[in-house]
Amino acid sequence: MQNEIDKKFTDAELKVIDDALTGLETTLADLPVLSAEDKASHVKAPDNSRGWLEGMVTRAQQNLDKLPRNFDPALMQKDLDFSADVAPRLLRAQRIVDRLTGGTFLADSDAFAAALEIRRHLKDAGVAGVDDNLNDGLQRFFNRTGSTPKPAASTPK
Repeated sequence: MQNEIDKKFTDAELKVIDDALTGLETTLADLPVLSAEDKASHVKAPDNSRGWLEGMVTRAQQNLDKLPRNFDPALMQKDLDFSADVAPRLLRAQRIVDRLTGGTFLADSDAFAAALEIRRHLKDAGVAGVDDNLNDGLQRFFNRTGSTPKPAASTPK
């Protein structure tokens, strides 16, 4: 029997998660959510361009007389500072999302493997109607595999 994850959050743990998410949602509410089209309409800074960007801020500050009057290097510096402040936090958030995604995937996989095992035993025992409520996705799954796949062998954790 597959059992890759064995986790149940307590109500207190779920409250901590929910409170943290509420805090993040509130704090970050004024940041934009960009569509693919929005992103495509903007210039994307190449990876590893930070040093060059910082050098350009310095050059701009040293040569203000050669730039348009409305150019403010302080605004460019503010953008760079924002990016520098957010980057390590974004990495941490991505790691959290990876953990949540991995945990959800394994929990769903464990449950599906158990359901496949139940289905196999019930079909072998001749129980009628085992597949009566298959939705379209499940019908395609069973048609694609041709037979019930065997769950991965695993030891309980």
